[in-house]
Amino acid sequence: MLGVRSKGIARYIWELCKALDNVLPQAEFFLYCRAPSGLPRISSRWHERVDSSVAGKQLPSSLWAVARVGFLARRDDVSVFWGGTGLVPLAGLRARSVLTVHDLVYNLEPRTTSSRARWAARLFFRASVKRADSIVCNSHGSARRLEAFLGRRTEAVIRPGVSDAFRKKSDAEVLRVLYNLGIQRPYLLAVGTWEPRKGLERLIPAFLGLSSEGLLNGHILVLVGERGWKDSSIAKLVEHGAERICALGFVDDESLAVLYNGADALVFPSSYEGFGIPVLEARACGTRVVATDLPELREAGGRDAIYVPPTEQGIRVGILDALVSNRPGPLQPCEYGWAESARIFSNVLTRLNATSEAART
Repeated sequence: MLGVRSKGIARYIWELCKALDNVLPQAEFFLYCRAPSGLPRISSRWHERVDSSVAGKQLPSSLWAVARVGFLARRDDVSVFWGGTGLVPLAGLRARSVLTVHDLVYNLEPRTTSSRARWAARLFFRASVKRADSIVCNSHGSARRLEAFLGRRTEAVIRPGVSDAFRKKSDAEVLRVLYNLGIQRPYLLAVGTWEPRKGLERLIPAFLGLSSEGLLNGHILVLVGERGWKDSSIAKLVEHGAERICALGFVDDESLAVLYNGADALVFPSSYEGFGIPVLEARACGTRVVATDLPELREAGGRDAIYVPPTEQGIRVGILDALVSNRPGPLQPCEYGWAESARIFSNVLTRLNATSEAART
């Protein structure tokens, strides 16, 4: 998942890796991938291992993760393996393992996933949960759902943070970047891959309805996020509302931070999330947030967000409420940094390493 255009889970993994480098200064790290990631080396203690074998090139990513990576880690004599993408090796691994469970989408919203992802989860996710020596989750909501569905308790909650790019920006910087992107105020913002779970099929009709009724003050809707899966109906809606909708696709962090700053509100109407990083990013920039009323999104949005049912009418009400509400102050860096998350995670890794060393002796 890692790459120069990382998002979601990949963003979580990369930011946590960078923070772990600071809190575990004696550790050596290995990153296993099927192709070069294109990412900068975090430090001299980080080693990218590209699997150049035939299996590495031809196996589907989930099968590669469970059937091939364990042997690569064994070759490097890894003492603790982190399955950051929701799977751990089921063959070849001798090391202790910790699995991050980001969400239970395959249990709660299976219809919103691709058939390949759904089958991979059925075949390997439950086995990974059972195989892992330790489980961590990205939210308390995910931890509760994991125990309810699979009976496995979480050792720690490693909450996402946001990168340094997401902060309050000057008006001059906002105007400059918006001009370069071809965006004019006022606008509402939605961030997420085009796929059924993100709620764009409810947001776009809600927005266009409000606009046609004259209830918005000339706002446009700016969409940030790449095309995903099962998105043909979303594409048709975007085309239908082309005069009022601007689809930017992928944007870098600096541009996204400016878009948060310039928006009158972030609207995040997802039917399910493991956490909801865009909600926290928007809060770090001091942006109003309208989000679906889910326990996981309440962890991300705190008391600042406006929570609504995941319906077209709920979204309409939330947008109107946001536009007449006061803009919240931006979060302080100490409220959303990665350092504390890395410290908690390092305790899990250190404990597993100790048991690994004890077993070897």
